[in-house]
Amino acid sequence: MAKFENSDDIKIIVATDCGSTTTKAILIEYTNGEYRLTTRGEAPTTVEAPFEDVTMGVLNAVAELEELSGRKLLDGNGKFISPANGKDGTDVFISTSSAGGGLQMMVAGVVRSMTAESAERAALGAGAIVMDVIASNDKRLPHQQIERIRQLRPDMILLSGGIDGGTTTHVVEIAELIAAADPRPRLGSSYKLPVIYAGNKDAAENVKETLGDKVDLKIVDNLRPVLERENLLPAREEIHELFMEHVMAQAPGYKKLMDWSDAPIMPTPGAVGLIIQTIAEQYGIEALGVDIGGATTDVFSVFRPDGKEAVFNRTVSANLGMSYSISNVFAEATLPKVMRWVPFKMDERDLRNRVKNKMIRPTTIPQSMEELIFEQAIAKEALRLAHIQHKSFATVLKGVQQQRTIADAFEQSSSGSSIVNMMTLDMLIGSGGVLSHAPRRQQSALMMIDAFSPEGITRLAVDSIFMMPQLGVLTEVQPKAATEVFEKDCLIHLGTCIAPVGVAKKGGPSMKYTIELPSGTVTGTLNHLEMKKFELGVQENGLPETAKATFEPEKNFDVGAGKGIPVTKEIHGGVVGIILDGRGRPFDLSTLSEDDRVSYLKKWMTELDIYPMEKL
Repeated sequence: MAKFENSDDIKIIVATDCGSTTTKAILIEYTNGEYRLTTRGEAPTTVEAPFEDVTMGVLNAVAELEELSGRKLLDGNGKFISPANGKDGTDVFISTSSAGGGLQMMVAGVVRSMTAESAERAALGAGAIVMDVIASNDKRLPHQQIERIRQLRPDMILLSGGIDGGTTTHVVEIAELIAAADPRPRLGSSYKLPVIYAGNKDAAENVKETLGDKVDLKIVDNLRPVLERENLLPAREEIHELFMEHVMAQAPGYKKLMDWSDAPIMPTPGAVGLIIQTIAEQYGIEALGVDIGGATTDVFSVFRPDGKEAVFNRTVSANLGMSYSISNVFAEATLPKVMRWVPFKMDERDLRNRVKNKMIRPTTIPQSMEELIFEQAIAKEALRLAHIQHKSFATVLKGVQQQRTIADAFEQSSSGSSIVNMMTLDMLIGSGGVLSHAPRRQQSALMMIDAFSPEGITRLAVDSIFMMPQLGVLTEVQPKAATEVFEKDCLIHLGTCIAPVGVAKKGGPSMKYTIELPSGTVTGTLNHLEMKKFELGVQENGLPETAKATFEPEKNFDVGAGKGIPVTKEIHGGVVGIILDGRGRPFDLSTLSEDDRVSYLKKWMTELDIYPMEKL
């Protein structure tokens, strides 16, 4: 996707995100030398019957923008007035979409832990939901694999396998499975299923022969040309192209939406990944973002292992969510793990009924303090489990120090260490209803701290109204507008969490601190199992206040420079402020007695002003 030649001429921007239930529209204007979000609107998505035309929802959301902003955006024929002229029109219209279930893919590779995993990374990074991974060594019989391909009916298949110059046999066998399945696409019966081949280039001709004219085959560069290197970009770009050309073109009204749009429509998660990558790149930081929805939880990360180039990863936990998938969270986390975050006793039968209730009435919100605490306890577990899944997937390349041919790697181990390093992480960003719409911002901060266990010094933020998708696609058109609006209007800066890593005796000291706050300097000692909060707010321009701070950890504690080594740096505030977390890492509540656990939870919640504790 090429950037616009004259991006500085873009002053008025309209962006929409067509979700599965709601279409959201935002208006960004260049005023007083900066880009700011000025208006937002939303309307029900209209991709399904009776309307079956996604553009109706878009027009309704844009009509709300017109009404609220007083700017005329559409002409009498329902088309965008462009370019902007005075109080009329927009310079650019862009959109993202996850309507109709988003982009659903299957990936296939030779070795599950190597080429198939690289293919999965490519698909997830492009914003797809990966329905299944077929591999030669996935322990299923060929007829079971064929049946699975037929049954799932994905939007497209990504096939990979072998390094360039290696054996071709196994990847051709996988192509034979796809040919035997003769798969049909999910949307539209008039076209062939797109298959992208991104494997050993020596096998490309054989794969072409095998699949023949049964599928629409696209051949791109190998995902894993050598074992030491992944080359995911060509496959990701082809996925985007096919998503536009085939999948979106079949969905009702999308052809019209594509004609209106000034940049290709992106799958919503791919756009969120793009804004996280852009921010990490612009500020030279490591960032981790999470979007927790009703059915799935997406985790995005940008880390620089060993200080090298940035590596982006995205995972989709398709069974972890806060409404449709809430029972799965409860089952996977187990009752004791959920209940450890609740500072009072609850009847188990009552709890299970509440979970089932949320599943069958997904749009309900908590009506009492107890319900809110319980729902946020489940959210902590959903986030924690999604984080574990992300860490196990975001690993260094597997098989690198092993034999050079894929055939030899069949029996070899799939060990690969995670590149997710919570100590070097600079910023943790939360999104999704339970985090963005928590009654108090402190609750969002504590949910992320308890779920992700940040280490050392980490900034915390939440997406205020879930506009990250629109800003992601905007980075392709006007990156300056995307980053300015992200920083000043999209992100709600919560503050900074400082968590010394190590374990002390109960009540023993973990670090000394000196923080030069605008209101005066505070000094003291943070003891084990203690939490403290200090006010450090947000400036008038939306950016956080900063303060110089020195943290001196005890000899067996680390805040980022090594055990016992002091750290002096500028820290950022936010609507919550500075949180000192002395609970130790790893943080384990199971070491406490039941009475102590409840007592400590109440202390922490009181100190951070999480809930009105007098009501409990």
